[in-house]
Amino acid sequence: MRSRPVARLKIGIEGLRLGALRALTATMKVGTPGPEGSIAKLQWSSTNQALTELAIEVGGVETLQRGDLWAYRFLRSRANSIEGGTSDVLRNIVAERVLSLPKLR
Repeated sequence: MRSRPVARLKIGIEGLRLGALRALTATMKVGTPGPEGSIAKLQWSSTNQALTELAIEVGGVETLQRGDLWAYRFLRSRANSIEGGTSDVLRNIVAERVLSLPKLR
């Protein structure tokens, strides 16, 4: 296994941490969370899926067959991209409310 996927995950996780701190600071100033939470949710879904895919790759397909905790996490990572708003809906929120792009209708 190459170190590139691990490095990408580390960068993604650090991005999540810094984004959470930024969102917390903004919430403390304004009092309510903004649409930036959609960005964090998108990042989390993507990073979580990459993490569980790497775990399955390292553990081998047997990881899925033996009912391992990583098998559960792998399946849950798929559900995370749907619950709390699908990734497509969240991308629209980010485009319209964060980037101020026009609505597509």
